[in-house]
Amino acid sequence: MKTTLHQILLLLLVGGLLTGASCTSGTDNEEKQAPTDSLAMVQTTEGKWVIMDSKKMALYAVFVYDNGPDYPSEGLIRIVKNGKIGYADAKTYEIVIEPKFDCAYPFENGKAKVSTRCQTITEGENRSWVSDTWEYVDKSGAKK
Repeated sequence: MKTTLHQILLLLLVGGLLTGASCTSGTDNEEKQAPTDSLAMVQTTEGKWVIMDSKKMALYAVFVYDNGPDYPSEGLIRIVKNGKIGYADAKTYEIVIEPKFDCAYPFENGKAKVSTRCQTITEGENRSWVSDTWEYVDKSGAKK
């Protein structure tokens, strides 16, 4: 009887392994069929937050706010590319407004306060932006 019990357990174990292998194989195939342009937010080993494509290439950085990646505001996050700030969709990470601002606040009531000429003032641990040329843009980047 022990032999039969051992055989049954062995069959169950092998069957479970084969089922698990086929599930894993199906998952791999689904991942391979994913769009090549899918983007993801990733923290690098240096601690920076970046948006990467499916080939693990960093496309641009995520604006850092409160020691972490920018919080979504009205469906957008701030991004940084070549030292300039722009906006990306908070779900797809596709760029919505190309990075061209030196300073850019989160969207509020359909518009964001931005400037192409501003300075960062540091007081202790706090930083603030100062500009004589503030403007407002809508979610398409048009001036308001």
